[in-house]
Amino acid sequence: MKIYLAGPFFNKIERSNIMLARDILRGKGLDVFVPMEHKFPDDDKMSNEAWSKLVYNLDKNEIYNCDAVVAVYYGMYSDTGTAWEIGFAKALNKRIIIVHTNYVGVASLMINSCADYNIDGINSLNNFDFNNFNNNTSNVCIEQK
Repeated sequence: MKIYLAGPFFNKIERSNIMLARDILRGKGLDVFVPMEHKFPDDDKMSNEAWSKLVYNLDKNEIYNCDAVVAVYYGMYSDTGTAWEIGFAKALNKRIIIVHTNYVGVASLMINSCADYNIDGINSLNNFDFNNFNNNTSNVCIEQK
C-alpha cells in the first residue's frame, strides 16, 4: 500500500513528528512518500517559480498515485499546503487519516469531516490497520457548532 504523508515541516517539532509518523508507517511495511525527503538536483540554483512548479507536480502526482493520505494535523492551525493535499486527495476519493497531534476537542470541521478516520496522536498509527480499513475506528470526536 502506498501512503502519502502530508504535514508541515517548517520547524523542529513538525519535522520530528513527520519522521516519527514515517518510521511507524514504514515499520508496518508500507510504501511511504514523504515530501520533505525529496530534493531536486541543483534546486538551490533554480528560481523559486521553477522549484515550486517541480515540487507541486511531484506532490500532486504522488497523491494521485497513492492509496491513502496520512496527514499530521495541528488543530485549528493548518498549514495551507497540508490543507491543499488533504482536499486534493479527498477530491480523488483517496482514504484520508488525520493524525491530531494536539487533540483538545476542536479542529477544523472541514478537515475533520472529510477524513475517513481521525486519530489522536502519532503513536495511534501503531494500532491502525492499513490492511483492512474497515477494522479501524476514529478515536477523536470533534464538537464544533
